[in-house]
Amino acid sequence: MVQVEVRSRIPGGDRLPDVLVELAQERTTVRELIRAAVAEQVRAWQADRSRCRALLDRQYLTDDDIRAQAATGVVRLPDRQLTEPDVDAEVARAWRAFERGAFALFVGGRQVDLLDEEIVLRLGEPVVFVRLTALVGG
Repeated sequence: MVQVEVRSRIPGGDRLPDVLVELAQERTTVRELIRAAVAEQVRAWQADRSRCRALLDRQYLTDDDIRAQAATGVVRLPDRQLTEPDVDAEVARAWRAFERGAFALFVGGRQVDLLDEEIVLRLGEPVVFVRLTALVGG
């Protein structure tokens, strides 16, 4: 059993809580790490569902989601504040966001790029999810 601290960073604002994730072994995949981290993020915010929903939406909303909303004339975070976050749906959304470059993932100071990439988690090395935002002008 290995425990790893997962930190989420969003430029200029509130962020998901840092969580401690337990995995069966230190060798795992990016996909499994994201699954465990998102499940723990949802559990960490069970007491405050609306805030959990807003933070999950902010961390994992993709550019494709934004473009689709822009086509309707308005872009906003989903209005799901009364619904309890579904762990499986949030995990799938996080996987999709990772594949589409909505956030970067760093393990042991190294950026990982593929969901099925095998990684080794080491005691004391945090994992960091960094929400990426486009710069003005490109």
